[in-house]
Amino acid sequence: MNVKGTGLNSTRNFVKEKFPQKYQQWLNGIHPEAKVTYSGLIKTTAWYDVDMYYHKPLEVLADLAYNSDYKKAALDLGQFSADFGLKGVYKVFLLIATPKALMKAAKRIISLYYDNVDVHIDEEKKKSLILSTNHLSDKDDILDYRTIGWCVRALELANCKNVTFETVYPLYDNMFSVLLSWD
Repeated sequence: MNVKGTGLNSTRNFVKEKFPQKYQQWLNGIHPEAKVTYSGLIKTTAWYDVDMYYHKPLEVLADLAYNSDYKKAALDLGQFSADFGLKGVYKVFLLIATPKALMKAAKRIISLYYDNVDVHIDEEKKKSLILSTNHLSDKDDILDYRTIGWCVRALELANCKNVTFETVYPLYDNMFSVLLSWD
């Protein structure tokens, strides 16, 4: 699977903004090719290997700044990524969209960031829904939590209060499913 350069930009900005004192150490810990890319101009429309450019850099960050708490690092990065992406072009949409409309739009947004990704919205209720999508890496679920963090923050930006998530039994083969709820 591949990720668009936009996702790399949010990763780099997250590390620079939240952990500036660890930025160089983080760069030195990632794959040399990824280091060159993260150190230079990231082509936002180019595709990059998700494991080398997304998964491994997140693992390195978790080891450096989160005491190896991969889930927490991924959730925080996902939330930052939502802020990064949704406060710009999509800001007006956040003001008028219902939470369900936002998550349906997330289907399109997620598919713009990753190639060969499939997203489903199921069991829509007044204040909850189940989002299912492909695992972005076959190594572990760290990138799944990045997606979950993005969705949680997107709902918060749409003025949903007390957003929670719970991973649930997958509704589709080779996917993960998460129940998102809010007040």
